Amino acid sequence: MRLIILVKLGLFIYECFRLFILVLILVFQSNEAGLLSRLIFAASSVFFPFMALFILIDINRYRAYLPLYIAGKSIVVILGTIWLILNLQGTMIAGKDNLPAQLIYNSDIFALAAVLLIYMYVRKYNMEEK
Repeated sequence: MRLIILVKLGLFIYECFRLFILVLILVFQSNEAGLLSRLIFAASSVFFPFMALFILIDINRYRAYLPLYIAGKSIVVILGTIWLILNLQGTMIAGKDNLPAQLIYNSDIFALAAVLLIYMYVRKYNMEEK
């Protein structure tokens, strides 16, 4: 039980940190062309910290968000894989230009694993409202 609480807290902290980094990147690139399109694509990232917060607060009430969170993170991981393959074709060995994107991608895989662990815990103990 305590491990799941730590996993939920870690997931929430990670999602807040990820959103903070995303906002910083968008602020520092505010003078570049195409900012509006980046902002539109990044706007959906706001929902992940909210879902993680609701899961942290009361997993019984908000357990319906778990499949949504898993689906969202799965889409992020699949699209991140495609982007990394297409973007790093010529620079697989010396691809240090995209290091922040690779770190966020790798941490998204760990976030997906954490939410799957929470989902399995909820299913195993069949946490019904009492």
